Amino acid sequence: MNVMIVEDETIMRLALSTLIDWESNGFRIVYEASNGYQALQYIKENREIDIVITDLKMPVMDGLELIDELNQFIGTSPHVVILSAYDDFEFVRKAFKRGVNDYILKSEMDPNVVLNLLNRIKHDFEVEQTMSRQSREIRNGEQVRLKQQTIREWLEIGVSPQSEPSILEDLNMRLEWNSITVSMIRVEGFAEVQDRYGSSIGEFVSSVVKSIDQVLTEVGTGEVISCNPYEYVVVLSFQTSSLMHVRQRISQIMNQIIFVLKEYINIGVTIGVSELCEEVKQIPAYYLQARKNADLRFVINKHRIIYPEDARHFLKQSGETLIGKEKALLDALKEGKEQSVLQELDKMFTLIKRSASMGNEVLRTRYMELLMILVKFMYDNGFVNNQEMNKIEDVYRMAWQIDSAAHLQARISSLVQQLLQEMDKKAGQMNRVVAVAQAFIMEHYDEDITLRKVSEIVHLSESHFSTLFSKAVGETFKEFVTKVRMEKAMESMKKEPYLKIYEIAERTGYASTEHFSRVFKKVTGVSPNQFMKTVSK
Repeated sequence: MNVMIVEDETIMRLALSTLIDWESNGFRIVYEASNGYQALQYIKENREIDIVITDLKMPVMDGLELIDELNQFIGTSPHVVILSAYDDFEFVRKAFKRGVNDYILKSEMDPNVVLNLLNRIKHDFEVEQTMSRQSREIRNGEQVRLKQQTIREWLEIGVSPQSEPSILEDLNMRLEWNSITVSMIRVEGFAEVQDRYGSSIGEFVSSVVKSIDQVLTEVGTGEVISCNPYEYVVVLSFQTSSLMHVRQRISQIMNQIIFVLKEYINIGVTIGVSELCEEVKQIPAYYLQARKNADLRFVINKHRIIYPEDARHFLKQSGETLIGKEKALLDALKEGKEQSVLQELDKMFTLIKRSASMGNEVLRTRYMELLMILVKFMYDNGFVNNQEMNKIEDVYRMAWQIDSAAHLQARISSLVQQLLQEMDKKAGQMNRVVAVAQAFIMEHYDEDITLRKVSEIVHLSESHFSTLFSKAVGETFKEFVTKVRMEKAMESMKKEPYLKIYEIAERTGYASTEHFSRVFKKVTGVSPNQFMKTVSK
């Protein structure tokens, strides 16, 4: 199938064109345009384009205008896939209303995800002529995708005050604006699931979502989305605010979900349930509560439903909880200073021992909490992956069997030592990332260098790369780029004093001579003219 890429950023076009082996997978990039107008002119003259991958925000003609023009074509028009960022939600929604039903997040351009999307388009194209219009609309699933993106938006940043109540009806959601609960469903033994499905893990995710959605359809309330292959979120709403009735309904629904997933997909799950949310703007907080309750699977028990009162009862009965007292330990771990980490770990051990008078089981539970804190840090910071989680769970099982607090402390200390070693190893890898970024800046200082561009080159998010760069170099990304440019400018002034100020500005990546002069004076304390007079003497 013939593919066109429409993107005003050169580096993004390059990233897309090199992301996968297009030819061997049955696709051919026949044209790259930097705006919608260029793309439209080419398509008018070359109607063999099958797929258009387009950005939404572009000069001259943006993605939405291009889509409108393509919709005017008589006969078959190209299949449009939009490139979007997290903050493009309203643009994406408008695109979906124009008939687009596929999108790629710029921050998550995984080769397998993009290839799966293209193959699905190819398959749909091959069977399209035999499908009725109604079947195509169902298959495209544009409403489902927009619904899922909307729910993700609610969970991450909350429901916008501007959101109209009609959005629930427009997207055919089985939800009301009041009496909402959020539940986090965690798949247990996910490493075995990965072994079972291999590269077809997408089929597993689809099966889980469809199974849960079938239950929600039967009960007439709720929506489900997949966070990742081992985590799923269910949002429920009820027409009554009676806690007793709501709890009974939640229990029935969640137990039905557990049964269906075990019966038809052969997986066990643990479910964390939030409190009843009366205001939709509080959804992100209740989503976090559901996630935290699901986290307690490590210290309460797996394969069960953990309600808010279960979490409160557990913490109340377990003496002085460590939850909320882990900040100093986590800060020391983030800094990677071994001595500080071990000191804070000893403080946690001392705090745990205060629960000894409450019995061995309570004491053991405190150690389990500490393990949970450490493992969560490891997982959140990329020191353990899904396949290694089984090994971590072995540590938990082992911890329940050890009959000596001293032996248990020794095992936990050993785990921390392994973590510190892994952090040292990762720090070395990160230093190499910073070195690559610095080398790129030194070579391309005369170009338009942005944090976004360089973070994409080193395959990190902007925020992660910015933090990493500042910590390693001792100055911000912008400060480093400015320093390099000023050093190059002063070097040019010394070697070629006959150059004009605007020429030096252009050589060092500044389109505006006035801007260059302001930055130069701020960095050196003198204007470019004053500096040139000094070096020319």
